Amino acid sequence: MYHENENLVFEPLLSSNQYSEQSTNDLLISEEQRDFQSVYFTYISRIKNLCCTMTIRTPSMCCCEVLKWIPVIFILGLVGWSYYAYVVQMCIFTIDSVPKKVIYLFIYHILLIIFLWSYYQTVFSPLVGPPQQFYIGEVESASIATIQTVNERRATLIRLSRQANLPLVTRHFDGSIRYCSICKCVKPDRAHHCSVCEQCVLRYDHHCPWTNSCISYGNYKFFILFLGWALIFCTYVAGTSLQYFILFWQDVANSENNETSSVSTSGRFHLLFLFFIAIIFAVSVSSLFFYHLFLIGKNRTTVESHRAPIFANGPQKDGFDLGCKQNIQEILGTDLIKALIPINTTQGDGIHYQVNSMLLEDLQERSRNPTRDVVLPLDTLANPINNDRNYLLSSNTNRR
Repeated sequence: MYHENENLVFEPLLSSNQYSEQSTNDLLISEEQRDFQSVYFTYISRIKNLCCTMTIRTPSMCCCEVLKWIPVIFILGLVGWSYYAYVVQMCIFTIDSVPKKVIYLFIYHILLIIFLWSYYQTVFSPLVGPPQQFYIGEVESASIATIQTVNERRATLIRLSRQANLPLVTRHFDGSIRYCSICKCVKPDRAHHCSVCEQCVLRYDHHCPWTNSCISYGNYKFFILFLGWALIFCTYVAGTSLQYFILFWQDVANSENNETSSVSTSGRFHLLFLFFIAIIFAVSVSSLFFYHLFLIGKNRTTVESHRAPIFANGPQKDGFDLGCKQNIQEILGTDLIKALIPINTTQGDGIHYQVNSMLLEDLQERSRNPTRDVVLPLDTLANPINNDRNYLLSSNTNRR
């Protein structure tokens, strides 16, 4: 347990003057460059992972890697079948009205393209791990592994973090710097180790078997769009096929309605299952989609919703809550059109995060206490860092 009365002496881990020019230049990289780099490194990383899987790992591990892709293949197979059922069986063979066919097919293909685009970005976006400065050397990692006491471990991690000028505001439950003994790195704020991907990931939310990837800083926006567009797509399919689903169950004679006269028995079963599956997936996706909308509004991850992040003054579930509007902009960006399509508009660098004004004031108050210094990436309260860099700010700083 974390003891609030424990006296810890921390020093600021980041000099704002030292990192100001470097970090600002890093965050001025255009969205086009980041998109190009993401697409390029996606294929490189996947090819490397495949080669490692087939050449280095044991046969059992290779089988596990292949099995991980079964949910993805299932999703794609289901989409492929639904395409046949909707386009061929319903729009071509069932609907007689040509304008109705054109409208249905036009809207269907637009929704399908955006849905598959979002799914592709979610699956194949490369994982974003901690930068190199968060990793420690073999000598230091071996030293940490042999440490017997919590205080000694804490002092060692603080010393290493100060030497690297790491921006850290969250803590382990015992008050020490968060450290991954597997990756041998200091964990950035909101980063966690994924046991499935076997690495630390920035702003880790959860590992999704349906995408075979970590939902984290690099693809969280794409995951939200995947859920949202999947819900719209399934609702559209269910709504437009409802009429023919009802006609199937009523077994209407085609003498009065020519729209279903040419539909075979197998074709009717395709329409029946199309409607059922669209409804089932719409209900399933909607619960997950609205839950993550709630998390975005509170600026929490799934991990943080179950286990509150720990700051110098203890656990704070709403420590990163900046207000609903700014929380949404942090994930989706400020441009409404770009926010609705799966391109990278997420703000920040995945390492530096603002905290809400109430928590910041409390941390700043504690930082004035000579017996309990608090790690804040600020040199002085009078010289706040620009908000474009997504660092900690004082409450009177102008925000976007």
